[in-house]
Amino acid sequence: MKRVLVRLRPVVQATQTADGLHLRGWASSCTLSGGSGLWKVWQRLAPQLETGLPRASLEVPEGTAPAVRAAVTLILEQLWEHDMLVEMPSWGPDAPAAEVAAWLESAAAEPVEAWRRLREAVVVVAGHGVLEDVAVRAAEAVGLAVQRSKAGDRELVVSAGDLVVVAGCGTDVGYVLPPTAEGFFSVNTEVTMRTAARLGVTGEPPEVLAALIGSAAVHRLVCALAGLPDPASELATGTYPMALVAHADPLSATYHPLLQGAPPSDPWRAFEALTDHELGPVDTPVFGPLPQVPANLATSGDALGIGTTADSARLNAALNALKSDGVIGIDETHARGAALRLAARHHRGEPADAHEWTSDPTAHRWWKALTARFGIPAVVRTERLAPGVHKAEISNGQRVLAWAVEATAADAVAFAALAATGYAQAGRTGTAHLNGAAPLTPADHPDWVTRQWHWPADVRDREERLQQAIAMLPGVRIRPLRLDPELRAAGLRAYR
Repeated sequence: MKRVLVRLRPVVQATQTADGLHLRGWASSCTLSGGSGLWKVWQRLAPQLETGLPRASLEVPEGTAPAVRAAVTLILEQLWEHDMLVEMPSWGPDAPAAEVAAWLESAAAEPVEAWRRLREAVVVVAGHGVLEDVAVRAAEAVGLAVQRSKAGDRELVVSAGDLVVVAGCGTDVGYVLPPTAEGFFSVNTEVTMRTAARLGVTGEPPEVLAALIGSAAVHRLVCALAGLPDPASELATGTYPMALVAHADPLSATYHPLLQGAPPSDPWRAFEALTDHELGPVDTPVFGPLPQVPANLATSGDALGIGTTADSARLNAALNALKSDGVIGIDETHARGAALRLAARHHRGEPADAHEWTSDPTAHRWWKALTARFGIPAVVRTERLAPGVHKAEISNGQRVLAWAVEATAADAVAFAALAATGYAQAGRTGTAHLNGAAPLTPADHPDWVTRQWHWPADVRDREERLQQAIAMLPGVRIRPLRLDPELRAAGLRAYR
């Protein structure tokens, strides 16, 4: 029976501090404070842990000074807590190469078992040219059995059993998709085509970029085979799989989310993937040279976004950039609310009392921004379409500058005036529209916010009742539209 020992993971490094020591492991670190004696205890303990000790031998001997006992106990507790110790049997006659053994001892929960899985696998490499050669060398360097496929694919495909990793590389850019089951390879084909097109993968790869991509593809497959965390696990959002994207000039590699699967409950996490600058289907909203006072402005491609915060402006820009036969929202409430407002836009109602909005500080603020700050000769018409449904239209005597439909006349005027202000601030012409159906980020709506301080803090709270009231207006009918899988994975919904 193999002897099981507790070992210090080879990756662990220690640094003396003024009051103790700092330990760094594979994915965590900790600082221990307790006096200079801690470092001396570490110097005595570390060599024993590197060699390996039975778990029973970790007990501090009787008669040890209390201060030393406390120091050893503290160090061991922190090493276990931060996964810097591994309990494992000896490697035996079929041991991996020294550098592979050190890697597995550093990262695997059960290094010997991980090595057994790798030894039992046969890696099949399909590709062409330098990219294929690099992948074969990388797999052989780990000690894996390797077969070359005669498929000669344009992409690099490395597989073992039911696991597949797909990668691609051109002259300037390359990518590595996350490991998937063989049954999902058809999905990977769609993702591969979309990823390659979005990144602009063309031409033959230079050796340095091919080395990065080919090795990274094998690395992801080896980690999956051995039961180790994927290299992107520390960066993953917990919702979307992550693809590695590498560039040749300058040589760099970063992980980016792929819009696949079910969307997260927080729509703003999906928004970051939707607008990812490498793989997102929507141009990343930027602020550029746009003025940011009094409204926040952003652009996604040519589309302008307006908001009271940077996040709301980015969201508005990204959704305005999407092409659809209907109205798109970041979630169900947003999409349905926007579509219902559009359906009610041309309804007429009873004139609302001007005092309903002129006494409101938020509506007054944005009206003043439009007419005083930007000098727009505007007039506003407010109507009550139904109880709890108000419409505001702002015009300059020749055309409608902006419109809004909200629960109160004050909200309607405020949104319409904000929209018109944003157009004037950006130098845009046309009819602008904003509404209160969009969700706020947590930072937009802290508990202490008041309407006077940070509107629209309370607008979405009235959204459900408002939508029910709009849906009862004569002739208002909307129906859901089906978006493509990538947008559905981002949680987007559409109505017309």
